[in-house]
Amino acid sequence: MEKLSNIEKDTAPVEVQLDMHSEFDEKELLNSLDDDFNPDTVIDKKSKKDQLLEQGAMSATAVLGVGEQMLKQFGHKQFAFDEAQVENVAKAAAPLFVKYNGELPPWLAQYKEEIMFTFAAGALGFGSYSQIKALKKIDKEKEVKKPSEPEVENTQSEITANATD
Repeated sequence: MEKLSNIEKDTAPVEVQLDMHSEFDEKELLNSLDDDFNPDTVIDKKSKKDQLLEQGAMSATAVLGVGEQMLKQFGHKQFAFDEAQVENVAKAAAPLFVKYNGELPPWLAQYKEEIMFTFAAGALGFGSYSQIKALKKIDKEKEVKKPSEPEVENTQSEITANATD
């Protein structure tokens, strides 16, 4: 017990001090926070995951747009994807874009150059084939419109013979 009494004698009384702020100090603090913090942004702000999914959907939509343009170029000029289907595919693909940060999956990334070459060579080959096909069609139409020279002479001689009759 002796030790306790010594401790009680040696310890000084503890003062509790509360910080007191004036109304002016509080307003000044709130005004300084106005630039940094807006509670409405916290309420309206989407989660980071939702933002990433939205960006992934936009990326998927852009990729589908490029695909649609290629189909228009090589298939038919009036081709168009159905907007509802594009939206569904974009929503389904969004998690993949988030998962791989907009890049190819690691197991496929090592073949990126080969994939790009295949697309480029395929586009060139198909474009060349389409161009040759179109040129042959134009040549064939010219042949149909322009009769051969002996036929023209026979037709003209028939016209003059009929005119003299």
